Amino acid sequence: MNFLSHFYFHQADNHHYNCGLVLPDLIKNFCQSRLNLQKDYQNETKNALKFGSERHQEADRVFHNSDYFNTATQAFASLTNQNAQWPRKWFLNHLLVEILLDRVLMDYNPNLCASFYDNLSKVKMPETIEFIQESGVVNSNSFEEKYIRFVNFPFIFDYQHNEKIIFALSRVYQKVGINYQWTESDKALLLKNMPMMIEITKDLLPNLNETLKN
Repeated sequence: MNFLSHFYFHQADNHHYNCGLVLPDLIKNFCQSRLNLQKDYQNETKNALKFGSERHQEADRVFHNSDYFNTATQAFASLTNQNAQWPRKWFLNHLLVEILLDRVLMDYNPNLCASFYDNLSKVKMPETIEFIQESGVVNSNSFEEKYIRFVNFPFIFDYQHNEKIIFALSRVYQKVGINYQWTESDKALLLKNMPMMIEITKDLLPNLNETLKN
């Protein structure tokens, strides 16, 4: 799942737990590392970060094995794969399933994204950095700087606009090293089919609610 979906489905009344819900992905993006969550803590803040991170990992496991994910991925593929020129079509459909879930959740919950960033802005950074280091992340020097930039430049709001979703997809391709120049035909194909993809996401959402809330 993407950042906002983790927050929507499993948020609690605790800023550090809610940070933990997205922390594994932030660590992967900012530090090219993974959290080792074996250690127990007496510190309340660190425990909340740990429990949120564990919830993230379990939610990702359930999501990627769910009927929702498989059905949505196949449905998106049926709309574009035959005419698509971009490489790694399965990867793009995977990204779209996650991004459009965030989009639909924002459509239904207008304050969700602002609440997400507000929660992250209230995290105690010194204890968070200690938790990261104690969880085996050695390349943590730039984490705080990148975290602050992530909070201050809230790109998830862009998912409310179809054209900006296409830009986000191209950025992910660049980030993971897929060298591909997106064409106007690519953009037109995605723009044509994105409304249908959004409707598919809405239709499948009740099923995902049941899956993740159990």
